[in-house]
Amino acid sequence: MQNLNTMKFVSNAIEELTKYNEAIAAAETFENALNVARKMMGYLDGLTTFLNTMIYAENNDFTGEFGEVLDGWMHKMYQSLVNKATESNQDKDVVWKLLVKRDEYTAM
Repeated sequence: MQNLNTMKFVSNAIEELTKYNEAIAAAETFENALNVARKMMGYLDGLTTFLNTMIYAENNDFTGEFGEVLDGWMHKMYQSLVNKATESNQDKDVVWKLLVKRDEYTAM
């Protein structure tokens, strides 16, 4: 079996995450943006499963850095939802809850 090219893997993952993030921004309604965000969360969950599988002493550099990248994408996703919620005049409680969720993750 061929070894995993981690840079190619991360690059491909970032391309997919960028598409999701752009779709959130382009969504016509907040509800549509939420649906895209749910799909993005599923993709991020899959990447986290891969990350957890890779945890091993020899992979510590990769897993530590990739974990930070995934946290950064969660932050970006919630920020995109905050932007869409504000743009679509959602209730201030909705915006506040999204801000709290966003701040659970480190910005990239």
